[in-house]
Amino acid sequence: MNSEKEEKLYKKRNLYLFNTPLEIGIRALVILNTLESECLGIDRLVIYDYLILHTGDVVGGPPSVHPATPHRSGELIVKRKAMLEGLNLMYSKGLIKIHFLETGIEYGTSEISNLFLEHFTSVYLQNLKENAKWVVNNLHVYSERDLNQYVKSNIDRWGGEFINEALIREI
Repeated sequence: MNSEKEEKLYKKRNLYLFNTPLEIGIRALVILNTLESECLGIDRLVIYDYLILHTGDVVGGPPSVHPATPHRSGELIVKRKAMLEGLNLMYSKGLIKIHFLETGIEYGTSEISNLFLEHFTSVYLQNLKENAKWVVNNLHVYSERDLNQYVKSNIDRWGGEFINEALIREI
C-alpha cells in the first residue's frame, strides 16, 4: 500500500490537461510556428485551433486528431477565453510575442518557440504539426471575412451528423 506522502505526490502529478490553457497554448504555438514569422489575431487562432483538431471536417482534409463528437463545433464558441489564457501563459514563458497594432492584437512566435516545440516527440504533437501545416497551406489564403463565412456555412455540419443518427435511433 502506498504511503500518504506517495498518494499526495501522485495526486499532484495527476493533472488534467485536456482543453486547459496549457494544452491550448501549446496548440496555438504549433499554429504560429507553422506560419514562421507571420502573426495571427485571436479569431483566426481559435478557428485554426478547431481545424487542426478536426481536419476531417474539411472536405479533402487529413484524419482528425480528436474524435468526431456530437456538437463539436461548439468548441469554436467557448474556446476564446481558454485560448487567451493559453496565449498569456505562452507569453509569460517567452514562447510567443504579442504585437499591438492599429488593427488589433496579434500573436507571433519568439526566438525560442521552435526550440521549445522540438522537445516534444509524441505522436499526438507530430499529428498536430502535420494538421497545422495542412490548415495553413489550404485555408490561410482566405481573408478574415471569407474564413468566417466558410465556418458559418459549415458549422451546422461539424458535429451535426449525429443529430440524424439520434433521430433514427428514437424511431
